Amino acid sequence: MSNKYLTIDDLRNKAAKRIPKLAFDYLDGGAGTEANITRNRRGFDNITLYPEYLRDVTDRSQKATVFGKEYDAPIGVSPVGLANLIWPKVDSYLANMAKKRNIPYLLSAVGTTSIETIANIAEDNAWFQLYVPDQDNICFDLIRRAKESGIKVLVLTVDIPEPSKRLRDIRNNFTLPFKMTPKVIMDIALKPNWAISTLLNGTPRFENLVPYMNDAKDGTSLSVAQALQVSARLGEDFINRIRDAWEGHLVIKGILTKKSAEASVRIGADGIIVSNHGGRQLDSGPSSIEVLPDIFKTVGSKLTVMLDSGIRSGPDIVKAFASGAAITFSGRSFVFGVGALGEKGGNHVLDIMVKEVDQTLAQIGCDNILKLDESYINSS
Repeated sequence: MSNKYLTIDDLRNKAAKRIPKLAFDYLDGGAGTEANITRNRRGFDNITLYPEYLRDVTDRSQKATVFGKEYDAPIGVSPVGLANLIWPKVDSYLANMAKKRNIPYLLSAVGTTSIETIANIAEDNAWFQLYVPDQDNICFDLIRRAKESGIKVLVLTVDIPEPSKRLRDIRNNFTLPFKMTPKVIMDIALKPNWAISTLLNGTPRFENLVPYMNDAKDGTSLSVAQALQVSARLGEDFINRIRDAWEGHLVIKGILTKKSAEASVRIGADGIIVSNHGGRQLDSGPSSIEVLPDIFKTVGSKLTVMLDSGIRSGPDIVKAFASGAAITFSGRSFVFGVGALGEKGGNHVLDIMVKEVDQTLAQIGCDNILKLDESYINSS
């Protein structure tokens, strides 16, 4: 297996053959023409690493410390909504892997496994990602549940004031439950492993939102779940209320400008995730890696700066750390792994990343990932 799936793209291609097109496109696609997905990759490709030789790099470390907790690898799992539709038990598989391998696991508010279940599996490696619905009672009840589950890091996503236009989903007529057209039935029939596993595990539900979906009690309504994650009112005043309600570490996710980063400081956030939602929100927005250096220079001394969107390899992680990131995250990479290989897929993705980071650190003459800075890179 290790010689067959050497890259995340190898795993993506395998996953595409095992997952119905309707579900795979939901994971793989982005906003509009998907130019921002391309821009994310181009942003990393445009960075050159400068190797420094004549150094002893016999002993190398890629441990990262965030909010006082040391993690064994410089990457965690980004939140992925509706993950168990892509492959049954993705949330649990990845949370279990994150605990065993000691990396962060971010559960999405629109995940298909409950806060309580993931907190029990991943324990202090579990973070919770919150979308803010228009109903205050839902927002603050989700915060209460996260707190009572023992979650220590709340990640507030702020980049969905309106739903984005995702052409693949529109063309596929993607909804939940699936509309069982002849085309969809044929596609599912050609993916027997997915079909059998989904049948055995049941239709995925938005487990965290079930108590609040009064008009969709079974928790399988995509339209209702989407309505509960969209909010155009996320000004500083409202986020201050969330800050007051949350005693743990607060992270703002979806930051792409220095002004937004400075607002996060004013709010009293402990960290930010520089992110464009994996290219799924603003098609004309910048890549996360291209804006990271300026954001880090602006607020890096005041809060913890992290990054996701576009990470596909060990060199990507190294470039992010050299640009100011304290840790990185990827969602699609890990879900591609499970889609391709089942339960062992998350471990295989992490193995790829960790090995490549180690090789890259050796090649550029850096014995500790925390020593990386802008002297190791050049952006063209």
